[in-house]
Amino acid sequence: MGEECVENPERIEIDADLIKSRNKMNLKELIHPNKDENSTLLILNQKIDIPKPLFYKIWTLHDLKVCADGAANRLYDYLKDDESIRTKYLPDYIIGDLDSLTEKVFDYYKRNKVIVIKQTTQYSTDFTKCVNLISLHFNSPKFRALISNENNHQSNHGIELEKGIHTLYNTMTKSLIFSKVTPISLLALGGIGGRFDQTIHSITQLYTLSENASYFKLSYMTPTDLIFLIKKNGTLIEYDPHFRKLCIGNCGLLPIGEATVIKETRGLKWDVKNWPTSVVNGRVSSSNRFVGENCCFIETEHDIILNVEIFVNRLIDFL
Repeated sequence: MGEECVENPERIEIDADLIKSRNKMNLKELIHPNKDENSTLLILNQKIDIPKPLFYKIWTLHDLKVCADGAANRLYDYLKDDESIRTKYLPDYIIGDLDSLTEKVFDYYKRNKVIVIKQTTQYSTDFTKCVNLISLHFNSPKFRALISNENNHQSNHGIELEKGIHTLYNTMTKSLIFSKVTPISLLALGGIGGRFDQTIHSITQLYTLSENASYFKLSYMTPTDLIFLIKKNGTLIEYDPHFRKLCIGNCGLLPIGEATVIKETRGLKWDVKNWPTSVVNGRVSSSNRFVGENCCFIETEHDIILNVEIFVNRLIDFL
């Protein structure tokens, strides 16, 4: 069949029951995790640039909070207006090579019993160290015993300095049955924007986790977008109509990993079928938007990145 592109009205009904999809997701649950999942808020080393009421709400919605190295500086500075507020928003962990963490911030969080883990290896990024740590926290009794042992607190919590987290993680995964692991909803603040190489690395993690640790459901939140991976072979994206109307703007289907074919979309302003898309040839579905009343469907030959414009000043009313 040849390729098609259809311009839809601003609102159309999509019968989700007629769509046979391997994958299903709720857009709001990227920010407000389902209670049946483990959840983590990961703060990366960029300026926190969302409204404070929204940040406080997102914080309370997540089980675990982790700062990647210098992100602890960002958190400390973000909450500088009120010391009593700062003490209410203490991360559970800070991890990295700690080359970016200032002495003042390090001392502050240590005094407040935050677990700080140093990992000096330069063969992995702070993001990877964080992901391994998060998985260990939820899935490894051995790791939890190490960090809870008071005798280990002065010795990096009993974790080898260079790559102890990776060693513990690799040992754990040998016996971990991924299909039986409770999913981990992972919302990352930062990571997109700033230095371009770090942005690209963040995008690669969407693919890497999907392939190697599929129990993670990673998304990035910026002041303008939610960014996440759409799996091949069909994904149904559900949302509340009022949420879509007030909080969601344009979207883009971005073939950043590899060229692919969008087999079919239903519920976008410009629905396509059998539509080749590639960064190289310049055929990218950008400035599209959701017009399905409460859902849309996307099916591609390969995994693809979806960015969804969000209006952060309105999100607080839906969380």
